Amino acid sequence: MTAVFAVLTLAPVLPASAQDQPELFQVPPGCTAYLTVQSRGCMVSHHWTCEADPPGTHWRASLDEDSPFYVSFSDSEFRWLQSWNLRGGGTSILIEPEEDPASLTELLTTGSDTMVFSLRTESNFGSFQRDYTGFDRLTGDEVVVDGRTLAVTEFSYQYPVDGGIRRVQGNQFVHEGWRLFFGGVETVTEANGESFEYNNSPMEFAEPGEPGFLTMQPIYDCGEMFSGLPRAAPSISDQIFRVLAREAAPGPNGGTDHDDL
Repeated sequence: MTAVFAVLTLAPVLPASAQDQPELFQVPPGCTAYLTVQSRGCMVSHHWTCEADPPGTHWRASLDEDSPFYVSFSDSEFRWLQSWNLRGGGTSILIEPEEDPASLTELLTTGSDTMVFSLRTESNFGSFQRDYTGFDRLTGDEVVVDGRTLAVTEFSYQYPVDGGIRRVQGNQFVHEGWRLFFGGVETVTEANGESFEYNNSPMEFAEPGEPGFLTMQPIYDCGEMFSGLPRAAPSISDQIFRVLAREAAPGPNGGTDHDDL
């Protein structure tokens, strides 16, 4: 399976000339990285495509200052096709066909989009289905981040959990050319009424040849105790192999924003 192969073969790479140089993220053979994003909340993400995958699909890996923690596989409409939680050990797969598929085209064309869909998740705790309903809406505002113009959205979605409904709402950003969503200031309200807010707004973009492209080091809102200290090379392939091994075994595996479900 192309998707599994692409995730399984992820690995960091160190420059051959000097092991003390910054480590870089490496995508699998046959794949091409096209964007690195530095975000608030101490997160750096890498986006890439693979020749053997269906047209319009793309991959994203997110890292914090410790290691990679999330990998996703989406299509050109930004439907969540599959994702891997590298720390929790879960895998989520979109159940097709959806009742009302998410559509980035509809959002950009009409200014709003609704969605009703379900994910099948398998983890150490078993297998279960989670049903989502929500919407995205363009606010009409635009912001310029690191020279790139992003449209501002407001969004909300919810899904049932033990004890009630979990809701996520706030603002995100969309780049029409890349056909990507980026996180923003978002609020999660738990079934018991408790809520918390987080900010994963993009701060810097790096395309091939630009400074910071494929860096493994997030730089915004990270702990000062880590500043300037070398990081041990994370074993990405080992983490993903453990997740995929559980996925392939007999039997059994949310959410923040569009690309962190």
